[in-house]
Amino acid sequence: MTLAEVLAALTLLSVGLVAMVSLLPLAGFGVHEGGYRSGATFLAWQRLEQIRHAVGTAEPSNDPLAQAALSFPDEPAVAPPHGAFGRSVRVQDCGLGCSGVQTPGVRQVTVTVTYPAGAPHGAAPMHRNAVTLSTYIGPR
Repeated sequence: MTLAEVLAALTLLSVGLVAMVSLLPLAGFGVHEGGYRSGATFLAWQRLEQIRHAVGTAEPSNDPLAQAALSFPDEPAVAPPHGAFGRSVRVQDCGLGCSGVQTPGVRQVTVTVTYPAGAPHGAAPMHRNAVTLSTYIGPR
């Protein structure tokens, strides 16, 4: 191998390495977003399970979803170690269904968890992203 061949190989190798290094911030953002999104999904699912448990263990004469705002208040910041997340619960009555069919007691429960969006170069996040899970819960 001559010196010219070695220099040509090193030039090609350095161009490839520079291209790969330029992708590192994008990869870091993807890891950050994936971590926060999976954490937000867990927290939303956790709250849905708490609501299902409250409905399942309540007396038939007691409706825990009637007081959902008191039982499951909005949390601008969830308890540590999840302080970057915010969580809210909305319960909507679905009395009238498709074709005018009455279904008393069925409610749509929506849990929204917000988390900070990634910001370039360690700057403060400009906005928050959200994960929303929704389910229907009926009377026992």
